Amino acid sequence: MKTPTDMVTNKIYPIELYGSAMTPFYTTLAIWVGGTLLVALIKCKVEEERAEGLKLYETYFGRYLLFLLIGSIQALVVSLGDIYLLKIQCLYPGKFVLAAVTASFIFITIIYSLTVSFGDVGKAISIVFLVLQVAGSGGTFPIQVTPRFFQMVNPLLPFTHIINAMRECVGGMYQNDYYRYLGYALIFIPISYLVGIVLRKKVHELNEFFEEKLSETGLF
Repeated sequence: MKTPTDMVTNKIYPIELYGSAMTPFYTTLAIWVGGTLLVALIKCKVEEERAEGLKLYETYFGRYLLFLLIGSIQALVVSLGDIYLLKIQCLYPGKFVLAAVTASFIFITIIYSLTVSFGDVGKAISIVFLVLQVAGSGGTFPIQVTPRFFQMVNPLLPFTHIINAMRECVGGMYQNDYYRYLGYALIFIPISYLVGIVLRKKVHELNEFFEEKLSETGLF
């Protein structure tokens, strides 16, 4: 009477430990936070006297390469630490590291472009974007149980696709989903270039106004 039926559980992509299952989310989060700290510690804008004679895109990419280098090192540290120090379950360690470095490339580009275009306001936008992604990426629980708003923005967030790509490495691959997720995330690169180079000219005066008002408060 207690067991009228027999149930057999067939795990298609088994993950033994909860920590391994959560690794894609926290690794992605760490990479974004690392990029946010970089723009807080290193100047994004080149000084006017040093930028004399240089075009806008030249100053953009000159400092941008430094951020990419440091961001790639951050991604290697966190991903290799997951695999060899924390010893998470990872069926495809090489692709996991590649996903982490790709995530750093994308996140650094987004955060750097926002900061170089909008200054302190851009840093604030990147933090708000982070909070939105933590809630809307489906990294901690199924996106289907979240409010309708987060379900709508879920496909539009880079966190979503990077986390899904890393999950493929941890639990197992399904067809070409790994490359498809990375491809979706890479769409944010040209959008960020548009903000950092083209839109930057348009918001220069507005950015100076905000920075002047912030300096008058004496808080920044």
